[in-house]
Amino acid sequence: MNTVIFRDFEERDIDFVYKCKNDEKLNSLIVGEYHPFTYEEAAEWVHGCMGEHETFKFWAVCTNDEEKRIIGWAALSKIDKENRSAKFHSIVIGDQMYRFGQAYIETYLFVFKYVFEHLGLNRLYGSAIIEHKLSNTMAEVMFQKEEGVLRQAVFKNGCFHDEAVCAILKEEYFNHKQNGDFEMPSILKRVLQVKRKHKNISED
Repeated sequence: MNTVIFRDFEERDIDFVYKCKNDEKLNSLIVGEYHPFTYEEAAEWVHGCMGEHETFKFWAVCTNDEEKRIIGWAALSKIDKENRSAKFHSIVIGDQMYRFGQAYIETYLFVFKYVFEHLGLNRLYGSAIIEHKLSNTMAEVMFQKEEGVLRQAVFKNGCFHDEAVCAILKEEYFNHKQNGDFEMPSILKRVLQVKRKHKNISED
């Protein structure tokens, strides 16, 4: 049974979004600009995320129970149906109880399936600040290949950061899915392998 489910944003989510948008630590390593939100700005943001849009899509990530309480969100942007690509815009898990658990992986799988099986796109790409260990670890675990590093591309926390760009293609997604690589036990095994590998590199 999955830990989380995905739904459209609702009015009741505004309080949670307001809290997350004003959590400086949570936003410290995102690629996008950070500034504290007023409650009105949080409400406007939630309303803008609702429904269907041509070039972007947002989901509320919620508890898999009767309450369907929001714990975070996920988003696609730059959906390009001509070139059949989209950007993995964000995964934000704001609830501390879920932040480093299975919910993050389930969100990855949901977005992958939506992009390649529902939209039928050919390429999903994304980026992360080099220091964002969780994002870069998960990109490697989920077979997103690094396509380059944009040097000093993001100014955040008073300094410049390099930005890693990665992508996965439709053919790669279906090959890995057929091989069982996107089954939860296989993913969890790779998480441990990647963490061990990077630990060994840092100790050399």
